[in-house]
Amino acid sequence: SSKSEPSNLSAIDRLILTLTSDRTSLLLGSVGLIALLLNRLVSFPEEAVYEASRSRVDLLGVFAAGSVLLNGITKLDVESVQAEQVALEGLLERDVIWTNEGGEDLSKPTVEWALRSFVKCSPARTAVLLSNNPDSPDRGWVPLAMTGVLPSELELRSSIPPGQTTPILDRMLRDDGDIKGGTVGGALGGDQRGGPKESYLPTLQALPGKVEFTYLPPNAQEALLLPVRRDDEAIRCAVVLGGDTAKSFAPRDVTWCREVATWIASEQQGY
Repeated sequence: SSKSEPSNLSAIDRLILTLTSDRTSLLLGSVGLIALLLNRLVSFPEEAVYEASRSRVDLLGVFAAGSVLLNGITKLDVESVQAEQVALEGLLERDVIWTNEGGEDLSKPTVEWALRSFVKCSPARTAVLLSNNPDSPDRGWVPLAMTGVLPSELELRSSIPPGQTTPILDRMLRDDGDIKGGTVGGALGGDQRGGPKESYLPTLQALPGKVEFTYLPPNAQEALLLPVRRDDEAIRCAVVLGGDTAKSFAPRDVTWCREVATWIASEQQGY
């Protein structure tokens, strides 16, 4: 299109670009098809030989006009309709807040760097690190550190309400190579290691399971769950990211977030 044309083109180059542009192709293809149709409607040749010859010419004309029209359609700049961005309910915290003691084997500087990176360099607006204590099944998952837009109620930042189950997060605890990570309804193609992989919930508000994410803003539009796993031990930590726009995590964003999460695990192992 003309908005992307270089300024140093010659007149002939500009003419060629104009003739091959998407709008020109659509116009010429449509005009050609309309002209062929009108020609068939207004002229009635009496000789059968002439009629047969004209039919072949019209057929070639339809192919030519259709090809030009198709060329214009394929060149159209079609942008997918994005979901509406919402203002998340909660308080913005630019620093990383540690809400619970724990994670003694974690590198706090690495955790803080990772959580801030999620918020600054991905569609996430909230980043939470959670820990699961296998010796205390009643407690289950506990938020350790978080940043971004956080719930206004301080209790929701430090604990999951009693009686609230976490079936989606609990998938992270299953040491099962058959579990498929990725978006709801499809895999994102995580790494080849066995065990749980990341899970992406692109339309969180449409899922009944949204009630378990009490540590995210109540109107979070999407969630990405990333396991922080050791190679030789069961998963004890997970990162949960919340966004303000549904379906805004592209596959490259998920891959990047997964790689950042591995840094937490690497520091956890003392690499």
